[in-house]
Amino acid sequence: MELNSINILGNSSIGIFGIATDTYSIFPNNIKRSYLSLIKDVLNVPYISTSISSSHLIGLFTVGNSNNLLVPGLTNDDEIVDLQNHLDGIAIHILDSKITALGNAIVCTNNVALVHPEFTIHEKKDIADFLDVEVESKYFLNSPLVGSMIFRNAHGLLTHPLMPEDDIRWLSDFFKVQGDVVTVNRGTPFPRPGIIANVNGVLVGSDTSGPELMRIYEVLVSK
Repeated sequence: MELNSINILGNSSIGIFGIATDTYSIFPNNIKRSYLSLIKDVLNVPYISTSISSSHLIGLFTVGNSNNLLVPGLTNDDEIVDLQNHLDGIAIHILDSKITALGNAIVCTNNVALVHPEFTIHEKKDIADFLDVEVESKYFLNSPLVGSMIFRNAHGLLTHPLMPEDDIRWLSDFFKVQGDVVTVNRGTPFPRPGIIANVNGVLVGSDTSGPELMRIYEVLVSK
C-alpha cells in the first residue's frame, strides 16, 4: 500500500477535486499526465474523469461507497449519463437537498454513514436507502460539516486536531477503525480536503509536511 503527495490542477486541497472508494475513483478532466498515472497506480481501481454541475469539484459535491454514488440535484443530465456509462455496476443516486456539498456533509462506508445534522428526516432516509447503510447524524466541535473534518478508509480514521477524546472514541466505534487527530497541508485542521484514499493507497496534498505524512501513514496505511 502506497502513500504519495500530489496536487490537482495546481491545488494541494486534493480532496475537493477527487473521490475514491474501494471500487472506483472519479476526478476532473485536465489533470497532469504524471499525476494521472500516479493516481491510477496508487488507488488501483477503475478511474473516470467528468464534472459535476460543470465544475471540477468532484470531491466537494459527491460521496459514495463501494456500490453507490450520491450526487447533488445540481448535477446536469449529461453528467449523470456519463457517470452511468462509466461506473459499471455502481448505482448513481441524485439527492435532492439544499445541502449540495455532499463531500462536506457525509462520511460513509458500506455499512454506516455519518451525516450533516441539518439534513431533513426525509433526506436522511433517502441517504440510508440510497447507500444501503445505517445513518447517524451528530455535531462535532459545534459544526455540522462532518464530511470535511473526518476522513476514514478501511485501515483507520483521521479527524480535526481539536476533536475531544470522547468523540474520537465514538467515531472509532461507529466506523470500526482506530481514530486519531491530524492536520494536512501544513496545518489545515480539516483532513478530508487534503486526502484521497481507499483500501489500496493514499494520496495527500503536496503541501503536507513530513510530520503530517508520518501521522497519516501510521493511521491510514500501516494499520
